[in-house]
Amino acid sequence: MTGGGGADPAVAELGRELRAAGLTGPVLRGLHAAAVARLDGAPAPEPRWLTELTIDLDRDGLDAGDLPALVRLLATTGMHRLLARSGVRFPAYALTDDVAAARVGPPGPRLPVRPRAAGSWSVLGRRTGFPIGVPACPLTGTAAWVQYLAGNGFNLLTYKTVRSHAHPANPFPNWAFVPAAREPFAVGGPPPVVTAEPSDWVPPGDPAVTSTNSFGVPSPDPAVWTEDVAAAVRCLADDQLLLVSVLGEDHGEGPPQLQAIAEDFARTARLAEAAGAPVVELNLSCPNALDAARGGVRPPICLDAELTTAIVETTRRALSSSTGLVAKLSWLDGPALAGLLPRIAPHLDGVAAINTVQCAVQRADGRPTFPGRPLAGVSGVAVRDLALDFTARLLDLRAAGGFDFDVLAMGGVTDPASCAALLELGAAGVQTATGAFADPFLARACVEELAGVPA
Repeated sequence: MTGGGGADPAVAELGRELRAAGLTGPVLRGLHAAAVARLDGAPAPEPRWLTELTIDLDRDGLDAGDLPALVRLLATTGMHRLLARSGVRFPAYALTDDVAAARVGPPGPRLPVRPRAAGSWSVLGRRTGFPIGVPACPLTGTAAWVQYLAGNGFNLLTYKTVRSHAHPANPFPNWAFVPAAREPFAVGGPPPVVTAEPSDWVPPGDPAVTSTNSFGVPSPDPAVWTEDVAAAVRCLADDQLLLVSVLGEDHGEGPPQLQAIAEDFARTARLAEAAGAPVVELNLSCPNALDAARGGVRPPICLDAELTTAIVETTRRALSSSTGLVAKLSWLDGPALAGLLPRIAPHLDGVAAINTVQCAVQRADGRPTFPGRPLAGVSGVAVRDLALDFTARLLDLRAAGGFDFDVLAMGGVTDPASCAALLELGAAGVQTATGAFADPFLARACVEELAGVPA
């Protein structure tokens, strides 16, 4: 036995199902090797934990202590349905899936009953359940994903960023754990170089989880996503809220033109509004969009105050007054935020922040974790202090300027304590991407610990 624990019904059942399916130790080791080679782009030595686990499996000697390794093996090899049937916790997103495969729907796990708290909260002029949710990310890319997260208790859901035309994803792989980043980055200094292999792993539910991603803001054609947004709106309960994230660009020849970008944002926002989105979020903060003209990765839009202001003003004029408008920002230093906020705040119902932090992300040998993209977004516990810093400054500026917008805070929310820290600062709601990815039951923990016993 590798784990040294007692009997566990879930472990025993998983072992029985594997043996019944003929998935012996050698077969599973082969499947794991193939999955790691696909993720990392090259074969890797067999890890000791895998050897010991599969020997125990073949001897019918698994115990409760083997559960973490068993979950890692089955998740890495794509056996999510088997894990879901067992009821154990495992990551919500299959790292071995490319974007097209992930759009088919979430692999699980699902709670049998949606966690609910007594009472309601005011967010963006609506009454909602306990104000935790998931921002625009690969977990919110279809109505099926939105419905899944809503059922697990996430009430503030932002549909993954869409465009006015179809746009491909960055090449696979796209998302990875960063097991070495277990402490927050320093506030105010340059982002450190982050080391991650695509096949790395962090146990589900570990609050010190960090991840990195490089998806590149893919989007289906509007004919596809508008219909799906309408379905996502319909699948939510009355005390849950859907925002739709939009991105615009200049489709003309030559250097991008400010007003053309702003008008494309507005055009896409109107499509989302027509599909039924009660709130539109402007993606002004993506760290992973590729620059086709100059190569490399673009800096977040919100670093350009003139462009950001034009986008916000143009989109606000284009939308109905009943449609909420939120600006999604990345971490900005003091002068940048103080200079930008007074220009855009009068037009907004909310500010969402922070997005992932753009870092150099590389493998142990120095090659980019995501081939051809040396920069990628980092989120999770690594950006927690940056999120707390930004949220506090944002709320101070709101008070000083007499502005009236809600704050949707995010960054490093991986457990109830980190959720509470942002709410206690004054955020109207909190969202989490890495936390929800690594622990699909996180909303339940927050409801139970922060809002009392579920109603």
